Amino acid sequence: MQSENKQRVGIIGGGIMGVTLAYRLSQRGYDVTLYERGSQLGGLASYFMYDGQRIDRFYHTILSSDMSMHGLIQESGVGEKVHFTATKQGFYDKGKIYPFNTPVDLMSFPPLSLIQRFRLGLQIVYAQFESDWRTIDRIPVQDWLMKVSGRKVYDKVWQPLLRAKFDTLSGDVPATYIWSRLKRMMGTRQGVTSKEMMSYLEDGYYTLIEALEKHCLERGVVFKLNTAIDKLEIENSKVSGVRLADGSVDPQDMVISTLHSPGLAALLPDGFADFKTKLAKQEYLGVLCPLVIMDRKLTPYYVINITDASIPFTAVVETTNLVDPAHVKNNHLVYLPKYVAPDNEMMQWPDEQVRTEWMRTFKQMFPDVQDSWIKDFIVQRARYVEPIRPINTLDDIPDIVTPIDGLYMGNTVMIYPDLGNGEAVTRFADRIIATIP
Repeated sequence: MQSENKQRVGIIGGGIMGVTLAYRLSQRGYDVTLYERGSQLGGLASYFMYDGQRIDRFYHTILSSDMSMHGLIQESGVGEKVHFTATKQGFYDKGKIYPFNTPVDLMSFPPLSLIQRFRLGLQIVYAQFESDWRTIDRIPVQDWLMKVSGRKVYDKVWQPLLRAKFDTLSGDVPATYIWSRLKRMMGTRQGVTSKEMMSYLEDGYYTLIEALEKHCLERGVVFKLNTAIDKLEIENSKVSGVRLADGSVDPQDMVISTLHSPGLAALLPDGFADFKTKLAKQEYLGVLCPLVIMDRKLTPYYVINITDASIPFTAVVETTNLVDPAHVKNNHLVYLPKYVAPDNEMMQWPDEQVRTEWMRTFKQMFPDVQDSWIKDFIVQRARYVEPIRPINTLDDIPDIVTPIDGLYMGNTVMIYPDLGNGEAVTRFADRIIATIP
């Protein structure tokens, strides 16, 4: 119940950042209302029901070094539902899958010569000693990788991975992209375990969202699902509330947007032209992420990276080599993601066309797979997933405190150079909290 002496805060967006903000602000005594246009919380961490079981729409990882996430899991009361698993990864090259987990695997990786393997290993070590990310943000990723790895390693390993991740836009990617991922990968040897481990939550990522929601409700947070925002109400350059799609207005003392940048730009009224332009020009990669549900294990690998440019999907991510199949009704879950540039027509393909093209190459990779092993093929897609951050565009990153009094923002554009995962997002939510008076 709202108290007259509490400040009212409206949060736009019910993804993990929005729910974390609602949880933290309710702890501090704010009157919080969260607006989510979808029918459930979670955003990219939402779920669908299959065989009476909750299944993540997209795959997510929680590393052993993700201390913010693990702290939030324990604090929210679902620590007993987290499980650690030692995972494996592989590389697919010229019709074969090679293990890529240990120094022995690296030093015997057949697609590369002995010298090339050494240079690839040196690249991984080199990244751990690079700490000035603002400097490497000005270096094209190709130049940074070739300096240590060399041309042949770049062409054989790095370039196909960059092309798969960034579609047609890999040529303008700064070195921070690979640097961040190598730092995160090596970080799995630190944290709550001393091993290179991943963890998962029973019933999916949404288990944490659900637990945070429960605590929020106990403190009076109002969650308005299926509620689209039409415009922000602004008086004398200060936010005063949100106008809903039905025309009604909810007064607010402050508003925090967790929407992607163009989404927030669309909510701003006339005026603030420079701010709106800054937000609207930010571009994002989308993702097509079909899920193949099988009745048996496909491989021993959690992820298989693909260097073959003829295969449309980025990787084969068999999450049930992390998640115990018993926790998903003994189904085996294989995600086949493809990141797509804004102008890629593939994002508009109907589900059946995606299935036809994906399964054609899937069976090329795994010729022994029988149709009877496949229980379902479910296409998931999202338009705004990974911000595109070209070289030397740090000035385009918006600040938490916007030019509009009482309006704050936080999204995956702003966590740079960190990656857009739950760990970075929840840590950034704490930064937003520290900024609010």
